[in-house]
Amino acid sequence: MDIAFEFDPSAPVLVALDIDDTCASQPLGAEVRAPGTVTPAVADALARARAAGIHVVFATGRQVTSAMWLARQERWGDVDLACSNGAVTIRTASDGQDFEVVARESFDARATIAALLAAHPDICYGVEDVGVGYAIGAPFAEGSVSGSHRPLTDGDAAAASALMVSCASAGGKELHATVEHLEIQTHAYTDLGIGWIDVAAPGVTKAYALESLHLKYDVPACNTVAVGDGTNDFPMFEWAGTAVAMGQAPDEVKAQADMVTGSIEADGVATVLDAVLAAASRPSSR
Repeated sequence: MDIAFEFDPSAPVLVALDIDDTCASQPLGAEVRAPGTVTPAVADALARARAAGIHVVFATGRQVTSAMWLARQERWGDVDLACSNGAVTIRTASDGQDFEVVARESFDARATIAALLAAHPDICYGVEDVGVGYAIGAPFAEGSVSGSHRPLTDGDAAAASALMVSCASAGGKELHATVEHLEIQTHAYTDLGIGWIDVAAPGVTKAYALESLHLKYDVPACNTVAVGDGTNDFPMFEWAGTAVAMGQAPDEVKAQADMVTGSIEADGVATVLDAVLAAASRPSSR
């Protein structure tokens, strides 16, 4: 696979990486989520890119607790993570163990919860308790969400950064259709074995969070790269100067990308980072 970039050599470069099935994989057949496994080749490529001054940021559907679970394991210090599909952006401490919330977008989730309960009374749902876990309205299957759990209050629902909903009797697309008339941002997952949607404030996506980061680091659009494997990566694919799909991504995801790299099993994201390093270190041919 020919992965090559051309950047403005006078400006910094930003690479936005999805986490799951892009940088990290879950154990095969696991019923309970783990932090994820980053291979030595990917870890090395990440370290080399960051050491060279590339702004490597992560954009993930994971909530903060799950994202920090992996960040602590990998000791990703001084790094930006756009979590909850862009609803919460954090910056890790230098040792990778602590973090600060840089930005948080919230919305009133009560109407969404009411509409879903009316149509699908068996839903499990909760909202993110940022950095702690979840405020739970109806319990999820054991092991499907990380962090500490506490009962959901009306105040939690009224100012939610992210609402997570699962359902055994309806698929993600059906859940989405139930609430698509509301002023919210939804992403339906279709590959989890049960119906699942994540809900955020209107207009909040990975691209929404990344726009703030590229302005923070004064990176021109032509020097931005996004790598991912899922439909929730579509907004950041459209946002990036160059979008790269993972080799194992569905065809609909590959169709939205400018390039396709190797699969996660082939350390495809390391291939991208090596190509970014090569392009950033050579003079422009323009």
